[in-house]
Amino acid sequence: MHPAPQNRQVRSQTDIRLARAVFVATFALYLLSSGREPPWGDGNVQYMVADGLVHHGSPAIPRPWPDDLPRGRNGKYYATYPLGASLSQLPAVLLLDAVTAVSPEARTLAKPLITHLACSAFGALTCVVFFWLCRERQLSRRAASAATAVLAFGTTIWVYAHYSYSEIAQAALFTGFVRELLRVRDEPTPGHARWLGLYAGLLFSVKYVYAASVIGGAAYLALDLAIGSPRAALARLARRAQLRLALAAAIAALPFLVLALVYNAVCWGSPLTTGYAPYLAAYMGENPLIGLWRMWLSPGKSVLLYSPPLILGLVALPRMWREHRAVCLVLLATAGPVLAVYSRYKLIGDYAWGPRFVVFVVPALCLGLAAVLDSWLREPPRWSRRSVLAVVLASGVAVQLLGNVLYWDHFIRISMDARAAWLGQPNRSGAIIPVRSDGHCDSCFEDVHQLELLPQFQPIRGHLWLVRAVLAGDDARRAEASAPWHDTTSLTIDISRTYERARIDWWGLLWIKDNPRTWLAGVALLLLFTAGTTAGAMAWRRAHVAPDERDELDRAAPSRSQLAARDAAEQT
Repeated sequence: MHPAPQNRQVRSQTDIRLARAVFVATFALYLLSSGREPPWGDGNVQYMVADGLVHHGSPAIPRPWPDDLPRGRNGKYYATYPLGASLSQLPAVLLLDAVTAVSPEARTLAKPLITHLACSAFGALTCVVFFWLCRERQLSRRAASAATAVLAFGTTIWVYAHYSYSEIAQAALFTGFVRELLRVRDEPTPGHARWLGLYAGLLFSVKYVYAASVIGGAAYLALDLAIGSPRAALARLARRAQLRLALAAAIAALPFLVLALVYNAVCWGSPLTTGYAPYLAAYMGENPLIGLWRMWLSPGKSVLLYSPPLILGLVALPRMWREHRAVCLVLLATAGPVLAVYSRYKLIGDYAWGPRFVVFVVPALCLGLAAVLDSWLREPPRWSRRSVLAVVLASGVAVQLLGNVLYWDHFIRISMDARAAWLGQPNRSGAIIPVRSDGHCDSCFEDVHQLELLPQFQPIRGHLWLVRAVLAGDDARRAEASAPWHDTTSLTIDISRTYERARIDWWGLLWIKDNPRTWLAGVALLLLFTAGTTAGAMAWRRAHVAPDERDELDRAAPSRSQLAARDAAEQT
């Protein structure tokens, strides 16, 4: 039988205050720790589309990305990414124009910071949606609050809220989609159905692969009603009401589908052409087991290495299946198909920090961690549990700091030079990605396999070495002497070409070092972000330690024996 609906409780004012505090604290801290790098790679293409829409009234981009991008309609270049991935950068383009009009000199400070506004906001939204998801699964406020903090600062959510890539938007929208699926299942109302349709449309509009999630979610809802007990089915919905809910969700999602079809027609001449088709034949075809191993267990790309708190969540799998089976089934129906598609992908998502294709599901996987914390907080505190939690959290925060302090391209390029000088140049004649003018083929196996397979080039370890060297001011020769590959070889490798590009990626250095004439604006923003982080953190703590109204009501409610005695007295 279906469990009783789990999200009918009225939101307490303390929960609302805590959710607001979570958004303010995480948004401000993500901006405070933001980088000095402008959009690169995929993020730059998405920004160029937004720039073209504002300044030229066209989504065309000035140069191909990747280099072998075919020309689209009217012989122009267009991004192969959905339009939704670029629309989030429209406010940044408009705001940058306004700043430049007031002070052209401030552009060097404004562009990197402004282009990070959207990813910081999506990171904060991810945390808020996750908090509400925990509360609606009947987890205590303190467990939900603590798990949200771990998600915000101990997983790759922090790193992807740091860079102008669409993965953080995918994480926020996928988490919201999962939440709305569960809400419709537990409390099928037209309002929840419209929210479900909205999240489904937004998720599809940032990456088309999530059509598999939308289809899987719809199939889950249909099967959930079909295989439920007759009493539950009758109590939940009549068939006509089901159709009304489906219509409400479809109407909310329809504008995003229409937008995608129109965008494809404008760029590629057909509503059903995305421009990515030529790459599918070359990039798809990996053994699924190898693809899954890459994402979950490989020494260089395992999601468990880049989000250590997920390891603790594995302990909760039996509990999750017993007490939150609906969550498990929803994740299988929505995340499973997407991961299955990615498991067939021959590339591993580089350049990136960790497994980029798994970022979207990290918040949902943290529900296992929240369930563990909920169980632990209901029992007397134990030093062993606290020690395990402290180690896991400290490891997660340390990994994210290493990912934030340097843009990931620096070590990736250094590793490519060092691997070639040490182990030899690969034969790229059979690469599935065209070789660039610099002799490399971007994220093809020939050039980045060391990041995934060789411990001597493990990126977390590599960032630790590179951060130490850059902070110490070492030149290339001195830095190379302590490089991690020297555990295996005594060969001296020339890394000067790529090492000299490495720099600390913090936005404050834009006005401290890069353009000191903008120091006044920089100091003002620093104070603003610091004040926002402090105020949000203080409000978060106050709401975290406040009494849980639900627990107070449970303690005040009559016990079963008292209810039985009262019923007997009423019958007498």
